[in-house]
Amino acid sequence: MNKQFLFILLMAGLFFSSCKTSKDLVYLNNTSDEELLEGMPGTIAEYVIKTNDNLYVDIQSMSPEVNAMFNPTKTAGASGGTQQNFGEPSSQYLNGFLVDLSGDISLPVIGKVGVAGKTLNQAREAIQLRADEYIKDASVKVKLLSFKITVLGEVKKAGVYYNYNNNMTVLDGISMANGITDYGRIQKVLVMRTTDKGAKTYRLDLTNKKFLSSDAFFLQPNDVVYVEPDKYKNVKLNSPMYTLFLSTISTLILILNVL
Repeated sequence: MNKQFLFILLMAGLFFSSCKTSKDLVYLNNTSDEELLEGMPGTIAEYVIKTNDNLYVDIQSMSPEVNAMFNPTKTAGASGGTQQNFGEPSSQYLNGFLVDLSGDISLPVIGKVGVAGKTLNQAREAIQLRADEYIKDASVKVKLLSFKITVLGEVKKAGVYYNYNNNMTVLDGISMANGITDYGRIQKVLVMRTTDKGAKTYRLDLTNKKFLSSDAFFLQPNDVVYVEPDKYKNVKLNSPMYTLFLSTISTLILILNVL
C-alpha cells in the first residue's frame, strides 16, 4: 500500500514540476521600469544582395513614353498598376528582376547590371549610372522583393512571411505567426541564417534583455525562426490521461482499504 501511495506522489510531483513559473512566460523579465538599455538593440546589418534574390526596380523620367519602355511590366496609366503587379508573391516572382548565377539582373533597354555583393543603395547607384546614359534626370528605385522568413515550432500560425520594411526583428517574426503557444519556450528560440560559408545558428533567450544585442535580433531575408517546445510538453498533453489514471488508482486504494 505504501508503494502505491509513493507512486501517486511521484506522478503528482512530475505533473506539478512541469508547470511554468511566471518568469518563464515574460519577455525581457530582467528589465526594470524606465530602464535605459544603452546600446540595445544592436545595429542593423545592411543587407548584401545575393544570387536568386528578386528585386523591384523602378526607373522614371518626365516622359510617360520613356517610362513605358523602361518599365514594361507596369500597367500604363493605371493607378493600381504597382499593386497589381507586385502585391502578391506570385506577381512579384513574375514581374521582379531575379539576380542570376552571375550576379546580374537584366533590365529593359539598359541590359545586364551586376548587383550581387552590393547593398540595395549601391545597386541603385549602379543602375542610376546606366540609366543616366539613356535618360536625362532619371529617378531610380530599388527594393528587395524576396525578404521572407520562415517561422516554425511552437507558434500559433507557422508559415512563410514576407516583409516590406527596411528591417524586421525576431519579435516581429513571432508576432506575424500570432505569438508563441502555451508549449513554447521563449528561452529557446533558434534563428538559422544562410551565409556564404553555410548555415549559422543563433539561440535567443527572449526572457533576457541580452538578446536585444544579438546579431539575430534583426532578421535577414530567408532566416528561419524555430521556437522549441517545452521539455514537459508530452506530460502536459497527456495530463488528462494521467489525471484519469491517478483517479483510478485512488479509487482502487479506497476500495482495498474498505475491504
